[in-house]
Amino acid sequence: MLLVTFDSTSSNFTVVGRPDRMIFYYLLLFFTRFHSDPRLGETLFNAAFVQVTPVKVVGLLTVSAALVAPRPADAAPRLKNLLGVLLFAFAALQILNVLVFRPPNPSNSISSLVSIGLLLVATRALVCTEERMREVVRAMILVSAFASLWLYKQHFLQHLLRADGLEQDTNYEALTLVTCVPLAVWMVRYETGPWWRCIGAVCAGLMTGGVLLTGSRAGLIAAVVMGLVAVVVSRRKILTLSLLVIAIAVGVVMAPVGLKSRFQSIKFEGAATNGDESSSRIHYELMKAGLAMIESYPLTGVGLERFKDVAPAYNRNLLRVAGRRYIAHDTYIQIAAETGLPVLFLFLALLTTALLNCRAVRRSAELPLTRMATAMQLGMIGYCVAAASVTAEYVTAFWMLAFFSQNLREIAAFAPLRVQPRAHRANAATTPIRALPRGPVLRRTAAAIGQGL
Repeated sequence: MLLVTFDSTSSNFTVVGRPDRMIFYYLLLFFTRFHSDPRLGETLFNAAFVQVTPVKVVGLLTVSAALVAPRPADAAPRLKNLLGVLLFAFAALQILNVLVFRPPNPSNSISSLVSIGLLLVATRALVCTEERMREVVRAMILVSAFASLWLYKQHFLQHLLRADGLEQDTNYEALTLVTCVPLAVWMVRYETGPWWRCIGAVCAGLMTGGVLLTGSRAGLIAAVVMGLVAVVVSRRKILTLSLLVIAIAVGVVMAPVGLKSRFQSIKFEGAATNGDESSSRIHYELMKAGLAMIESYPLTGVGLERFKDVAPAYNRNLLRVAGRRYIAHDTYIQIAAETGLPVLFLFLALLTTALLNCRAVRRSAELPLTRMATAMQLGMIGYCVAAASVTAEYVTAFWMLAFFSQNLREIAAFAPLRVQPRAHRANAATTPIRALPRGPVLRRTAAAIGQGL
C-alpha cells in the first residue's frame, strides 16, 4: 500500500511503502465498465487485428503489475483448473479460423478476446486471498451501481422511454446489471460491517431499478429466472419466495410506461403492427438464418463477424421482415454460426467449468464464501438465460464471474488451513489437495474440489 505522510516542520510530503498492485485492477474494473464511453473506449491505434484503447492500456499495466508483484503470504495455493485452457482454445480456434479462411478483418472480436485474456491473467495473479476477493466484489458492485446512474439520468432528465445506459444498448446494459445484482444482495447479507451492508442494499436497489428502466425483456426474464433458482437453492424457501413475490410486485408497480405492452407484443409470425412485434419477428427470422448457417458449415462456421453480412442469403424473409441486416441476437447461435460447433462446445464447457467451481465452493466452504459462490452461480445462470436473445459472448460481467469462480475455489480450499500454525500452513500449501491430512473439514473440501475438476 502506498502511504503519503506530511511533515509539518519541514513542510514536505514523504512516500512510505510500496504501491499496491491491486489499484491497477480496480482501475481496470472501472475502465472496463466504461468501455463504450467515447473517451475511454476510443481507439488509440491499431496493432494488427487488435484495436488498442485506453481500457487495453490499463489492462496491460494491470497484467504487468500482477506478474511482478509478490504473492501475499496468505495467498491461496493454486489448483488445477480447466478454465484457462478452455479460454485459450476458445480464442485460438477463432483466430485460426480468421487466418485460414481470411474473412474481412474481425478487429472488434479479436480485440475483445485479447481484453478477456488480459482480465484472466490479472485476476488469476492478483485475487488470491479472501480479503482481496471481498474487495474486488465491492469494487465491481460499486462501479456497476455508479454506472447505473446514467440510466436514471437518461430516464428522468432526458426523458428517454428506454434508457440504454453506458453500454448504449438496452439489452447489454440490462444483462450487465442483472449479472451483478446477486453479488450486491450477497453484500447485504454477508458483508463484514453494517456500512458495507447498507452500501450493498443501495447498490442492489440502484441496479435493479436500472434493469426496469432499460425495459429489456431479456434482462427482466433473466432476473425472474434467477429469483426462482434462488428459491430452489435457498434454505429458507418460504421467506425467499415471499421476498421474490414482493420484489416482482414492486417492479410491476414501478415499471416504466409501456413495459407491460412489450411482453404482450411477442409475435413470431405474420405482419408486425408495432416495434415490439417487429423485434420478436426479427429474432425469429435471425434464428432461422443462424440454424441454416450451422447446417451448412457445422465445423468452421461462415466466418468471424460475418453473420450480419450473410444472414439474408440463408433466410430470404429476413430483409423483408427486418428491413436491414442484424447480428444473431442469440449468443449460442452467433458463436456456432460464425465459428462452428466446436467453438460453441468450448464456450459451454467454459460456462460449465465456472459453475462447477462454484458448486465445489458451496460444498466445502464456510457460510460467507458459500453464499458468494451461490451469488456467482445465480449471476451466470441469469446470463445464460438472457444470452438466448442477446449476442453477448463478450459481456465482461460474465467473464469476471467465470474468472472469479476459480479463484474463489482456491480460496475456499485454503480457508480451513489458515487457522493452523504458519509452518504447517506453509507445508500444506505445497501439498496436493488430495494429499492433505485427514479430517472432517479437509476431507469434505478435497471431495468437493475433486468433483469440480
